[in-house]
Amino acid sequence: MTSTSKGFMPGISLRFQLHLLIILVALLTFTSSLYLSIQSTQQYLNTQMQSHAQDTATSLGLSISSYLDDPNLVVAKTMVSAIFDSGYYEEIMFTDTKGDVKIHKTNPVEFDEVPHWFVSMFPLTPPSRSTEVNSGWGDGGVLSVQSNPGFAYKALWRTAKRNFLGIAGITLLSLVLIQLITIAVLKPLQKIEHLANEVGKKNFIKLEQLPFTTDLRAVVNAMNTMVANIQRSFASLTKQADELKRKAFQDHLTGLGNRRLMEQRFAAAQQGIVNNETKMHIGLLSLHSLAEVNHQQGYAEADRYILRAVNELTIALANTDSEVFRINGSDIVFLSHAHEKNLQRALDSFNEQIKLLNNQHYQNGFGSVVMMPVDADTPLPHYLSALDQANIQRKQQPNLPVMVSDDQREKPEGRMAWNQLIQQILDTEEFELWAQPVVSNDNAILYIETFVRFKYQQQPLATAETYAMAEEQGLALQLDMKVIRFILQQIIQRPEYPYAINLSLGAVSNKIFGQWLDAQLQALDKHGSIIFELSEHSILKAPEESKALFELIKRNGCQICIERFGASLSTFKYLQGLDVDYVKVDGSYSLAIDSADNLFFIKTLCQICHGLGIPVIAPHIESKEILRNCQSTGVDAVQGNWLSVPQKANILTNKSNLTGNIINLELTNPARF
Repeated sequence: MTSTSKGFMPGISLRFQLHLLIILVALLTFTSSLYLSIQSTQQYLNTQMQSHAQDTATSLGLSISSYLDDPNLVVAKTMVSAIFDSGYYEEIMFTDTKGDVKIHKTNPVEFDEVPHWFVSMFPLTPPSRSTEVNSGWGDGGVLSVQSNPGFAYKALWRTAKRNFLGIAGITLLSLVLIQLITIAVLKPLQKIEHLANEVGKKNFIKLEQLPFTTDLRAVVNAMNTMVANIQRSFASLTKQADELKRKAFQDHLTGLGNRRLMEQRFAAAQQGIVNNETKMHIGLLSLHSLAEVNHQQGYAEADRYILRAVNELTIALANTDSEVFRINGSDIVFLSHAHEKNLQRALDSFNEQIKLLNNQHYQNGFGSVVMMPVDADTPLPHYLSALDQANIQRKQQPNLPVMVSDDQREKPEGRMAWNQLIQQILDTEEFELWAQPVVSNDNAILYIETFVRFKYQQQPLATAETYAMAEEQGLALQLDMKVIRFILQQIIQRPEYPYAINLSLGAVSNKIFGQWLDAQLQALDKHGSIIFELSEHSILKAPEESKALFELIKRNGCQICIERFGASLSTFKYLQGLDVDYVKVDGSYSLAIDSADNLFFIKTLCQICHGLGIPVIAPHIESKEILRNCQSTGVDAVQGNWLSVPQKANILTNKSNLTGNIINLELTNPARF
């Protein structure tokens, strides 16, 4: 596995390059210094041998000139032998005027302790020097002397060894000192590199300790200034978005979503029902005694009454996929994607709890709660009216069922039926792969989102409900693994487009799943075009596990998208420090973008994300007007049924036409696409 970007070769760090350069320069300096030192000594010895031979020839010639009258040259030979036997001469030769050699002495050149390679590399060439010897007033002959280079070789070798040790010691000491200085100078580079990497991961930190090197200090100051500006911009935009969200979508007393947010969530959930992605129930908690408490005990007590009811309901629904809203003074609504049986148990428990709260302070009872399933066509006012009427009846008859009506479609009933169904799905792996493209502003497919659908008795099952029951049966992890392996096997055959895979909360928060996913990604030959989508809810519910999963995904060269961005009423500050590649705005904002507040809110989200270098995707594009409004906010890509409905796709057999032209794009603003 490699962490380098696609299309780029891994580089060499500046630290390594500098250290390598210093070592190479040190070696070059050492080698050249040693060579020049030996060569200088070599030239000196050649000169010395030349001078030595000339001096010997001159002095010896004068000495023997007085004895050249002797035909046998006995004295001259004795004098030559005395000089020659010292061993410093390779050859001494005397020739008379006729050219006859009268005296000739030679010594072999011996340099036992000197390596032959050294002799070959640094040869000594002692010249033969001669002088004319006079006999009386006439010429007596010529005396030539050549020094023996053996001694010079030994001297040169000893000098070379001393110079080697000396220069090596100086070079090594210099190298160590230079390396220490370089390390001290470049040490801040590690912090600068770390800072740059953190900025790339959207984690904006500053270096407090400045390097003493002026150039690096200037770089650090510039980066600190940039980080400070980004932090201020991010904090300002986040504060603005949080304030807007609080004013437009939040109840000031309870902190819950208000009626406006509930209506948007309801519309988005109904769109999910159209696509068979989810099932939903809507419930209403009515506080029957609020008006009396407010009139008789005051506003403060009425507020405590509301907060207590909200707290009890929130606790009861804590383990269900539910969201609670306060739509007016005494009415609290919840939307839930939990399975009906799980939701029924939670509300039964809640009803038992509020029965204990009934006392003389609440003349009309503490309250009552009812719920009913939601279909894709019925408008919200119908549900609210029906629930309100049901609560009025339950106020008079507390033992009436919590469920107002039921869905008539075929579906598995009971835990055993669901257990058998999910086991059958796991065993057969008969998944239907569906896909829907995300289209960028340049009319290109940014990536293709993939998901699976399940069936029961030839009827489609809501994916969210199936996962909820798998969680109930303790089979969610196995189902996640089966589904993701199935999708990976499909999309890996078509690497020309990036493909997105959704991860559930159970998968995000499970360490075993992370280890399994790591092994799956490492086993793939091509995986750089895979994007994992995680909901904002999952990240907020399991922040530490999410960060660990992010690191795992990034380590394997894949990308990350946060979906349903902005769905939570919490601050957006969590986004800082997360290495995210895309964010997908919650679809409820796209569907209600005709509202000026929603339009401004999405525009602010785009400014926040663009300030962090994160592209923004707007889903649920269901009409031309929604598309144009989303374009005006600055989103980078769009997704929705108006562009391309989800299609059943078997990518292995190339049955999907998702890679063809995207419908309706020709009707959009060409300046944006």
